Amino acid sequence: MLAAATVHFPYMTAWPEQARPEHRDATHQGFDRIGNAFSDAGVETLIVLTSEHIVNLQPRMAPPFLIGTGAVHAAFPEPQFNLEPVTRPGDPELAYDLVEHLYDQGMDPAHSSELRLDHGTTLPLQQLRIAPHVRIVPIIVNTLFPPLPTLKRCRMLGRAIGDALRDMGMDKRAGILATGGISHAVGAPGMDLNHPQFDSEFVAALVAGDLDKACSYSDSELDALGNGTHEIRSWIAAAAAAHPAQPEVVTAIPYAPGWHTGVHQMLWRTP
Repeated sequence: MLAAATVHFPYMTAWPEQARPEHRDATHQGFDRIGNAFSDAGVETLIVLTSEHIVNLQPRMAPPFLIGTGAVHAAFPEPQFNLEPVTRPGDPELAYDLVEHLYDQGMDPAHSSELRLDHGTTLPLQQLRIAPHVRIVPIIVNTLFPPLPTLKRCRMLGRAIGDALRDMGMDKRAGILATGGISHAVGAPGMDLNHPQFDSEFVAALVAGDLDKACSYSDSELDALGNGTHEIRSWIAAAAAAHPAQPEVVTAIPYAPGWHTGVHQMLWRTP
């Protein structure tokens, strides 16, 4: 099984020129490395563990996990971020099998045949140059509307997804992509800052395979680091799906001036 994680902040496509050339180049090289890994592995379906930005989830309906089961997934238009509104093919058969497996494992994800993709998914897919024929199964993790699924529950989700793919014999044909994070704020004070010490600590926990440490933060601690920091839930789920494999660090930029955040990317390869 091949799994990866990457940031998805839209500054990189909206204002690429604002970053230092060495940071911009390192970020693009990281996307190329991960995208080539998925391509070289012959991944046919990509399960994208992602957050979103009030496109599908709303205060009136905010399940902890939402799986896209549609035959196609339309993109929410975001021209301000220089993103093409590409409609991606889905994989309904795998998606529904995944839902049923998760139900059997005591997980209760919601599902939608009309889920739309926003930059939390479209930006990484564009930057990774994921081929148009690759099917997408998006799984949105609620990082917006408390109460949020706990970090430990996200770990359980990831483990159940990994087990499901192996049980279905799909672990060589399906890849996993986590997007979001790490520490940052969205639409709130502190948008020009991140917390490199936390980012380094969290990445180190994943590299060591120490998921207990990665799941040890409270929501109040994450809030203090910026509301977008809750997106580490996707990274934890990907790490749990690939466990006990330990990831390679693809990109580690503590802070990229002009983009106002760090750039982190990881890649897991399982036997």
